[in-house]
Parts: sequence; structure tokens; C-alpha cells
Amino acid sequence: MTIIAWRILCIVSAVLFVAGMIALACLRILKNKYYHAFEEDELFKREKQTNSRNAIYFTSGETKNYIRKYVLCKTTYDSYLVCNYTKKFQGITYFVVEYSARKKVIAARKITESNTSDTSKVIALSRKCAYVNVLIGEADGVVINTDVIRPLSITRIRLYALITNVLVFLGLFVARHVVLEVIGMQTMKPYLTSYFNYIAVGASFLLCLIGYFITVKAFRRKNVKALNGGALEYEFV
Repeated sequence: MTIIAWRILCIVSAVLFVAGMIALACLRILKNKYYHAFEEDELFKREKQTNSRNAIYFTSGETKNYIRKYVLCKTTYDSYLVCNYTKKFQGITYFVVEYSARKKVIAARKITESNTSDTSKVIALSRKCAYVNVLIGEADGVVINTDVIRPLSITRIRLYALITNVLVFLGLFVARHVVLEVIGMQTMKPYLTSYFNYIAVGASFLLCLIGYFITVKAFRRKNVKALNGGALEYEFV
């Protein structure tokens, strides 16, 4: 290919890169419209312990018939949640939706426990979590709420992974060409007509292809992931 052809490809790639970035920002592919709208739970009390700052809230809605209170604990490095059940359950499922200080959704977790005590296991939260809503799903075989949180569809995840990795490929292609222009196209002309040039482009494509599969796998593992820890003796009073 001639230098002019490579320059045309670079310009086209740059235009597609900018258009793709704008489209990615506008489409908001990872926006989940099924997240629960934030509800302000009643604050029972705040307390400061040696290694953590705790806030105890009363639950609201149907949840209060199954989960009386929950404590939101924050340490220097971690945040976690412990729920206080109204009784011991053979099996219980509920959803924990995490919100930032601005009350924007950070994450959503589906928690399932069996043969419970009066309190739940430790539920790990994002460090950025400032508020939560606890929504009951099922208790002892009785379904209370369904579709509280709908995971992102695999189609949307694949589309996001495809667009982002195509943009990475285009960005690398443009950056590579700009570097060659800075060095000097006439100097680099032997390189452009050699197999090493095409190998470099092929390697970039392969890297982005691998990135696509890694992105899809990572999102599928994270999608509404339940993170339960061990038991924690927290005294609800």
C-alpha cells in the first residue's frame, strides 16, 4: 500500500474513533433501567466504634416484614452490610442496591441464605457505597418480589465489548500512524511495505479480539454478583 493509502486509512480510523466515542457516551449501553429508585430509609442511630463508623437503618415497604433493620458499616478500607431478620428463615433471598453519596446506583447484589440465624452473613459492599436499599425477594418459599433487578442482557454486554475494543483498535492504529508521521514517512517507507507493518496491525487486532472476550467474561461474572462473607456477631438493639 502507498503512503497516501495509509494516510486515508488513518483519517477514516480517526473519524470512526471519534464517532464511536460519541455513540458510546450517548447510547449508555450499560445503563440498567430496572434498578430500583432510591428510597430514604429511617435512620435509627449512628455509632462510632474503634475501627468503624456504623449507621443502623429501619427497612421500609414489604421488606420490613422479613428484615427489621440493617447496619451499614464503614472502615478505612472496607464497607459492608449486616441485616437483622425478623425471625430465622429456612431460606431467604433479597436484593441489596448500593448508592453513592449522590444517590446514584453503584451496584446491585442478589443475596441468598438458608438456615439463617437472627442476622445475616457479612455482605461486602463497594467502598464508594454511601446508602443501600434492601428489597425482599423470597422468604421460605414465598415469592414477594420478582425482577427487582434485571441483569444486563448478554447482547448489551457483547455490544459494549465489541464497540470498546474496536475503538481501542482504531485508537492504536491512529496513534501508530501519527508516530510514523512524526518520525518521517519517507524514512519509514521501507517499513510500511514490509511484512512487519502488517504483523503489527494484525497483532493489534488480535490484542483487541482477546480484549473482547475478556471484557464479556468479566462483565458476566460481575453481573448482579452475590458476595456473602462469614458470620458476624453484631448486636442489634
